[in-house]
Amino acid sequence: MTNVIRPTFGRPPQPDAEVPEEIALEPLRIYGEAAGHVVALVADPGSPAGEVLKVVVGPLVGDRVEAVAVLPRTEAGEIDAERVGMAVLRTLEMLE
Repeated sequence: MTNVIRPTFGRPPQPDAEVPEEIALEPLRIYGEAAGHVVALVADPGSPAGEVLKVVVGPLVGDRVEAVAVLPRTEAGEIDAERVGMAVLRTLEMLE
């Protein structure tokens, strides 16, 4: 599970960074809500790396989320996504 959490998580995007096109994805699983945020798992078939799983976190109000983990859509990737999703949710619960 190396490089699971991106180093830019929680920081605003850099002005010169290309902003990706917004895409609506349905969650495969919602891990839960804590500290005013929701933690969920989505599948992104349009990723440059092929179909991937993303653990995403976003505020309960609004429709914006940010990926905190990107994993291959394999059996091992799904197991890692479960671990990451539950760890992020537990962290938010502790902050709450």
